[in-house]
Amino acid sequence: MKVDWEVRITYNSIMVALVSLPLVFAFMILSYQLITTAFVDPQVREDIEAYIAVLGILSGPAYMAISRFFDRWNAEEEEHIESIRRKHKTENDIQRALGKLQEDEEPIVIHEEEDSVE
Repeated sequence: MKVDWEVRITYNSIMVALVSLPLVFAFMILSYQLITTAFVDPQVREDIEAYIAVLGILSGPAYMAISRFFDRWNAEEEEHIESIRRKHKTENDIQRALGKLQEDEEPIVIHEEEDSVE
């Protein structure tokens, strides 16, 4: 069975990739560096509160930006999924009306228009 992967690139997808991912990686690298150097360098242990304050200041705006991008991206994905659901529901309704599927609650009747010459 072959899976048909539909790749959609939107403005928000690009922004999530270009802004959010580097922010997360930078924050993780700075945090890792702080933790590893704190074990080796006594000067870092003495100034640990200053380093933590800098990370805290950087994490606030980064979190707000990231959460907004992910909220918009999530809304786009939900709309895309809903449009696919509506499409398949419509196709199933047509097949059901043509007698190819079992009826749900009420029969659906499709009247085909014939071209009439006036």
